[in-house]
Formats: sequence, C-alpha cells, structure tokens
Amino acid sequence: MNDPFEPQIFKLRIPLRKGEVEYKELTLKPPVLRDILRTDGHAPESVGYARALLSSLSGVPEAVLDSMVPEDWADIRLILAMTNMRFMGIVNLLDQQADDETKDPTAAAEPTPPPRSAPTSAA
Repeated sequence: MNDPFEPQIFKLRIPLRKGEVEYKELTLKPPVLRDILRTDGHAPESVGYARALLSSLSGVPEAVLDSMVPEDWADIRLILAMTNMRFMGIVNLLDQQADDETKDPTAAAEPTPPPRSAPTSAA
C-alpha cells in the first residue's frame, strides 16, 4: 500500500482538458481535514461528495473532473474510499487489529483449570 503521507499519482486513461490545459495524471496530496470540509452538503456516498473531495485533493476544478471516463472514475473512487476510511478511523482500527493478530494469542490466555472430578460415593 502507498504511504498515506506522500502524494499519490493517478495516471488517467483518457486525459482531461480545460482549454489549453491537459491533465494526463492527477497528483493527490495527502488529505487534511480541510479536504473533507469541501464535501459538506453532499451525502458521503454521493458522486458530488467524491467529486468535491477529488477536486480538493488534486487541485483540479470540479468542472474539469466532470469529463472523467467511467473507468478512471471507478478506480479513483477506490482511492477516495480509503481516504474516507482514514478520516473515519477505520484504517487505524484495521492497523490495530493487524498488530494484535501478529502477537502470540496464547500469551494473554489464562490456563484452563483441570477438570473437576465428581464426588464418588461409597455404597
């Protein structure tokens, strides 16, 4: 997985154009709270939410992103989903679970007490 604190470069299958400017790739900066704030007013799973977040992370105007082909959009949505998981703390929980699973699971386990035998009666 990519380092979450380094920019990610996403190469577009079909370049985006605005006038004379052509975008062959999008460089997504590491997200900060300001980027999520740009999504206010959009439902978290909506296209508008993802478009606002992508625009904030890449610096590309939303109107330019509107011409993105479905194949590029589908791939970029996966990257944006990981960004959302980071902000919701889900990635941190997954990291903690992975750390816990690498530890010896028997180290914290209490020993099982020996079985108790039933009293026998002499008849």
